[in-house]
Amino acid sequence: MSDFERYHYAFDPEGDELAARLIRRLPQKGRVLELGPGPGVMTKVMIDKGYQLTVVEIDPDSAQIVRGLGAETIVADLEDLQWLEQLRGRRFDAVLACDVLEHLRHPERVLEALRQCLEPQGRLIVSVPNIAYGGVIAALVQGMFDYTPTGLLDHSHLRFFTRRSLERLLWRTGWSPNYWEPYAFPVEQSEFARAWGALTDVQRQSLVAGAADSEVYEWMTVACHAENGPAIALQDAQTLADKASEDLRALQTVYAQEHASLLEHQKAFAQAREIIVEQQREIDALRGPYGGSTMWIARVLHNPRNAMRRLWQAIRLRLGW
Repeated sequence: MSDFERYHYAFDPEGDELAARLIRRLPQKGRVLELGPGPGVMTKVMIDKGYQLTVVEIDPDSAQIVRGLGAETIVADLEDLQWLEQLRGRRFDAVLACDVLEHLRHPERVLEALRQCLEPQGRLIVSVPNIAYGGVIAALVQGMFDYTPTGLLDHSHLRFFTRRSLERLLWRTGWSPNYWEPYAFPVEQSEFARAWGALTDVQRQSLVAGAADSEVYEWMTVACHAENGPAIALQDAQTLADKASEDLRALQTVYAQEHASLLEHQKAFAQAREIIVEQQREIDALRGPYGGSTMWIARVLHNPRNAMRRLWQAIRLRLGW
């Protein structure tokens, strides 16, 4: 299986898949450095959105595909760091290292080198598989740790991460992770479905209750230069506050419209109730002492003797007998 076949997939840029979430963490515009884009599935979406893309890709076939999409392409092994010479003096608004660090022997060296590639207010966006995923634990319980062509135990993965270990690695290499987002995926739908199904109900319940992050398939984090962490965190908080204010105003507008519509409906219901009451009065008046012609016929057919008795009583009452 080629790298193109292994890593080629499709996703909805507006959807909830991890690739869509990662792209949504980019600044609204600017220059992006993407590491290990593979066949360029995310690259194409970013180019379509107007970003200026530079990519570093080790596989020549994938690099050719990405170059055809319009991205500046550097064919290189990330770990030899020679590719940095081609970027000397250039800085990017965002660096994407999505499902990359687990393929490296020394990810700390690459992370340290990336500091010279990012603008002071830029962001480093990272995603890694979560080795603490419930499916991996279920397999380990049964003595299995089998590599596969793709997935969490992709045979090309050299390093494994939990949220804690990734966080520690980022801090050690001069990065401040300011935002974390889990990507959950049902174990029973994953490549570990068989191992998960082999557990007893008690084992599954115990695993879910006792293992932190067991539902997280991958972790995504957004980091910045450690020295700029507090300022960027404050800026992000202000952005979130502004967004919350906009959402609140939108909800207030919707509420005001719905409240006005509710008042109109209540007014219409009250008018309808008055009309129904008035019509009921008219019907009762038309019925008179005999209870209406239709009802009278029904009573006669059901019990002729009783109907005639009621009619005679009504006549006597009307005539004053």
